[in-house]
Amino acid sequence: MQRAPFISLARIVKAHGLSGEVSVKMLAGTSELLHPGLRVWFVPPPQDLRESAIEAVRQGPKGPLLTLAGIDGVDAASTLRGRTLIASRHDLSDVLEDSPEDIVGIEVWDEEHGLLGTIEDIIETGANDVWVVQGEVFGEVLIPVIESVVLEIDHESARARVRLLEGLLPEGGERA
Repeated sequence: MQRAPFISLARIVKAHGLSGEVSVKMLAGTSELLHPGLRVWFVPPPQDLRESAIEAVRQGPKGPLLTLAGIDGVDAASTLRGRTLIASRHDLSDVLEDSPEDIVGIEVWDEEHGLLGTIEDIIETGANDVWVVQGEVFGEVLIPVIESVVLEIDHESARARVRLLEGLLPEGGERA
């Protein structure tokens, strides 16, 4: 399995202050991944700005606060609200651990229903992570990463085996 060339790092929550700083919520890893000089892209891109670079990072009351090149005021920062910051995996190689938990792209197989699809994203919640699995038969399936559901993750074959809880698929396990 080939890894995605980009990593979704953080979602921009809001503008912070008047100078153009933005507050972000981490989507992957920890705030150590965000460092001055890191080139980032906005998804979806705003009208006139596709990419930027992190100029400064500091800890705010609810998470990291970033100063981004080319964002010089509250109005410019406000246009970035809700956008995802992505970075090249290559640019993060010095700080990114090659961990077995990097499972985006792994196929998910249910004992009863067979192939559900591949892991497209991971949602971090307070209690447990949730895999966002996208497939042809059932569409999007949200799978809680808990011991009773995730039975096995085989990194070598890029497959995960699960036992879905009742109600996670459309009624009757029908096609989405």
